[in-house]
Amino acid sequence: MTALPATVVVRRKLTADQLARRDRILAVAQELAAEGGYDAVVMRDVAERGGVALGTLYRYFASKDHLLAEVLVGWGGVLETRLRASPPRGATPLERVVNVLRRAGRAVEQQPVLAAAVTAALLSRDPGVGDTRAGFTDMMRRWLDVAIGDDDVLERDEIGEVLEHVFFSSMIGLVNGRREPSEVGSQLERAARLLLGPRVA
Repeated sequence: MTALPATVVVRRKLTADQLARRDRILAVAQELAAEGGYDAVVMRDVAERGGVALGTLYRYFASKDHLLAEVLVGWGGVLETRLRASPPRGATPLERVVNVLRRAGRAVEQQPVLAAAVTAALLSRDPGVGDTRAGFTDMMRRWLDVAIGDDDVLERDEIGEVLEHVFFSSMIGLVNGRREPSEVGSQLERAARLLLGPRVA
């Protein structure tokens, strides 16, 4: 899966050339993280492979953790784009939400090293990471909105919040080596069934 210019957190308006440069940097960082994990992403190497000066890189991303957190948002944006192009199937909100979460789980299974790297970055207290984390949270809510649609689901926002927590808890377990990649999707699906089963009107 490649990094795409989808749903990014930017504090200033960028020109077309700047956006292209930013996307190139994200693609390089994602490639390095997928190959070698969190420690393989070195800002100087990213700048060199991305064809930018190190100072330019830091103007776009305040830190390595900020950069990797933005990689996560771009990665999630790929899923969101695909969900809108190919909406989840199912007769009920539960079936459709499970379909979405299975897709997210498969992405983690396919790229477990990358998933662990971006999750580790998301745990940082860097201010830039905080803004990006909020952007990813909003994007997860949009995934669920696509799945639920106009159906009447009780405590819809609260369910989204709990599923978000389950997702990050599972991902932290992946970082710590306490969860297998395949468990992320299964944990999400179990939580969705427990939450949505009794609350669909």
